[in-house]
Amino acid sequence: MKLTIFRRLIGGHILILLLALSGSVFAIFILGRFETITRSIRETDDRVLEYEKKLSDTLLSQIQYERKYLIGRDEVLYSRFLLFNNDFKQYLEEAAQVATAPRMAELLDVVRQSHRRYLDLFSDEVEKARAGTGYDAAAYKEKKDHATEAALRALRELRTVAEQTVNKKIRTLGEIGASARQITLAVTLLAVLSGIAIALWTTRSITRPVGVLKTKTAEIAQGHLGTEIDLASPPEIAELAAAFNSMSRQLKDIDKMKSDFFFALSHELRTPLTSIKEGTQLLLDGAGGPISDNRRKILRILSEESERLIRLVNSILDLSKMEAGMMTYRFEEASLGALIEKATTEILPLVESKRVSLALELSPELRRVKIDQERILQVLRNLLGNAINFTPEGGSIKVCARPLNGKVEVAVQDTGPGIAPEHLERIFEKYHQVATGNRFPKGTGLGLAIARHIVTAHGGSLWAESQPGSGSKFIFVLPA
Repeated sequence: MKLTIFRRLIGGHILILLLALSGSVFAIFILGRFETITRSIRETDDRVLEYEKKLSDTLLSQIQYERKYLIGRDEVLYSRFLLFNNDFKQYLEEAAQVATAPRMAELLDVVRQSHRRYLDLFSDEVEKARAGTGYDAAAYKEKKDHATEAALRALRELRTVAEQTVNKKIRTLGEIGASARQITLAVTLLAVLSGIAIALWTTRSITRPVGVLKTKTAEIAQGHLGTEIDLASPPEIAELAAAFNSMSRQLKDIDKMKSDFFFALSHELRTPLTSIKEGTQLLLDGAGGPISDNRRKILRILSEESERLIRLVNSILDLSKMEAGMMTYRFEEASLGALIEKATTEILPLVESKRVSLALELSPELRRVKIDQERILQVLRNLLGNAINFTPEGGSIKVCARPLNGKVEVAVQDTGPGIAPEHLERIFEKYHQVATGNRFPKGTGLGLAIARHIVTAHGGSLWAESQPGSGSKFIFVLPA
């Protein structure tokens, strides 16, 4: 089942949103780990370091007052010793609550036991000193120093462990940051590439069939009705393509009916028209006896109009054959320059009667080309006839022929009123004629359409270049 345009767009947006959401979830997870580790450093390791300093300072203060008391026996000093002792115990209990790591707990236990031995030794020494009992002060001092040194050594190791823990956690943060950066870059790149791929796929699946429809519509507008569309596309565009194909077939059938009608009608008209023309000419030649001048004038008008109708019928027949692909061509090598000279010679009477100048510019490098001479002559006659028709009295016509990039280019240029840009392509459509200035078309509107068919059948192309008020230039190119 093919996805509709709506489902494709919604699915693409949802997928992009999920990719973006996954990146956000990962970022939240990483930030959570950062917060956990930093809180651990702040609430555990930093506080352990703080308590270590307090315990060390307090213990050193106790030692200081203990020694002063033993020297001076001042009870105030003993009271200060007891105050620091209370502070030491309080700090020790608080540190034990914070330092939950096994090694830290072991070290704090060593500090507690060493401090207790120190207090026991000091208390025993104080009792003996107050009682006046003799004792070995040096031995007590050595034992107390040993106990306090053990406590201070345990506190220093506690600081080292705490600092190592902090450093380890900082390295972990760095590793997490580096890993997060790489993963974030990868997720971002994946999201961007996926977004681009989804956008291209969705856009392409829509724009490609629309582009094909646009191209085929332009072809139909130019008269090419034989092609149909077969697209792998969303259902909406597939239905549009099916409707387009139906329309194309109907237009093709209608065009064929029209061509068949014109072909049959032209064929049926040509025979009686030829008979009328020949009969009129016999009357003008006196076959029916003498005729008056008025009747001769009427017969001449009949003869001219019969000739014009025969030309129209022939043009319709030719165009019908060309559109049906039934026109036959006899290709043979010939001199294009000689054909141009023949066509210009034929129209010299018209050129002189209209007082228009005619110039030829034939390149001496023109080579013989493979063409149907009669059909190319038909093209030249048509272009020259149009040039004479639209060139005002006193104007000029120039015919040029030259080799160009392995081909042959022929141009017929006039000094007529010119053609508006919007009509430059439409004038090659059958029955399309353009009024320029005060001049109205006199022909059938088939000449340029026939000329383009002939040039295209030769593998060439025919087009017009013009600006209103600057004359017109009709150019056709043939393979050399």
